[in-house]
Amino acid sequence: MMETSQLSEPQYVEIAHNLMAVKLYSLASFVMLFYDIAITFGDEVEYIWKKKFTKFTLLWFLNRYLSPLGFIVITVSFQDPEWIGDSCRRYVFFPEILRIFTSGTIGVIFIIRLFATYSRSQVVMIFMSCLLAAELGIKIWSFTSGQVLQLPPGLVGCILTSGPNSLRFAFTWIAELIFDSIVFGLTMWRTVSRNNIMGGNTRSLVKLIFRDGVIYFAVILTANIITTMTFLLAPPNLKAINASFTVSITPLMVSRLILNLRSVDALNRIPPTQPSSLGIKGDDDIATARFDISQLVFANSTAEHEGQDFEMAPTGLTRNSTTLQKSGKPTQYV
Repeated sequence: MMETSQLSEPQYVEIAHNLMAVKLYSLASFVMLFYDIAITFGDEVEYIWKKKFTKFTLLWFLNRYLSPLGFIVITVSFQDPEWIGDSCRRYVFFPEILRIFTSGTIGVIFIIRLFATYSRSQVVMIFMSCLLAAELGIKIWSFTSGQVLQLPPGLVGCILTSGPNSLRFAFTWIAELIFDSIVFGLTMWRTVSRNNIMGGNTRSLVKLIFRDGVIYFAVILTANIITTMTFLLAPPNLKAINASFTVSITPLMVSRLILNLRSVDALNRIPPTQPSSLGIKGDDDIATARFDISQLVFANSTAEHEGQDFEMAPTGLTRNSTTLQKSGKPTQYV
């Protein structure tokens, strides 16, 4: 705890102002996360909870609700004057421990997506699993160098900030950025390659994957860079200002990615005789779009496909389907 006598009045006011900025920004991130859950809950019920319960449903729940539940504790720790001294020191690593679980959940979701997209490639599965383990290991090594933010008497907040080695602490965000960059690169590579193989017939789907992938990566990249720079360059009482936003925006964006792909998959299940909401007309194009979306939309209930957790067979088509043969493109059954 800082001594008030060591601070001039302007210094004390500045620290109080910065602390209030950190608290309000964290609260705004908390509200943003809950607001997004509220406005997308209808889609969540339709595309997640009305489907058969699978392992992916559990991953969805952890990604969707672990961070909001953790944010309740974080908000209390920022405001409660009882969270000082030993109480704060016992708790202070909780936000980063929470991030280990949320990052692990999100990482598993993306590994599953890549595994499905790359036709159940064991190489991709092993490589990405090792990469995720390395990311989580670096995060643990990194955040354990943090310390409690020292505040003068009269100011309240149990906040984790970087210790003397700010660069080490920043690696918790750098590791996440590297993992997300590789996921983005592999997804874009596969999407473009699939479009070339399909002769350009999957243009609408490619636009969807590109749009969602680019938006997700741009948002997470920006958030992680800002957080890294604030921990490296900002004053001690402002270093953690963007951390809450980064913790909340990642599961939010992942939830949006999943719901958007699920909604497109649902639109694509209309009968071939009906006009397509995706702007695809004709039996050949519909069959092609169904084939490609089923390869990229992961974790649908697939009791009809030998109990698989992830949908890898074309939607509504059988192994001997004449409609599939019209597309002239080979598929892979698992």
